[in-house]
Amino acid sequence: MDEPVKKEDRRVRRTKKMLAQALVALLQQKQAKEITVRELTDLADMNRGTFYLYYKDIFDMVEKIEDELFERLNDIVALHEHEDVAAQARPILLQLFRFIEENQELCKVLLSPNGDMNFLHRLNEVLREKCFRFIQSTGPTADEDEFDYRYSFVVFGIAGIIRTWVSRNCPESPERMAEMAAQMILSGGFA
Repeated sequence: MDEPVKKEDRRVRRTKKMLAQALVALLQQKQAKEITVRELTDLADMNRGTFYLYYKDIFDMVEKIEDELFERLNDIVALHEHEDVAAQARPILLQLFRFIEENQELCKVLLSPNGDMNFLHRLNEVLREKCFRFIQSTGPTADEDEFDYRYSFVVFGIAGIIRTWVSRNCPESPERMAEMAAQMILSGGFA
């Protein structure tokens, strides 16, 4: 029998947030493999025992933070599960860019050279099925090879747009970014 999911109390959320902020600050300077638990907890002004209450090591922390991000990203995709993807590209992209803006610092380091390349891979996987349904809705069903090329064009294009946007500290609004990305997709990869 499944146990009900326990909601984290405010103190636990605050502690994890402080640790995550310290991790982001360190990832701006070096790769995760170069970060020690001691320097992370010193920066977060807590003891190492507190860290080990929640994480096994730095890599476990990065993975759990990514898992939380992707759970929220999957929720965004699920909101549009039964919509006409071709007609709804902009609203989905708008929610994606709002999500990125809300998590700007974390996304910036995860997409940086010091970040985790697995993050980009997981982002691609989340978008793959949605893109396949989009391709099917725009005309004759593409074969698997053609789908792979179109998918790569769009996903790596969007990833490039996101990387550039966050590296510039998100100067354009999520609305503007969604509009630009939708126009590029509709005139490029899926036209």
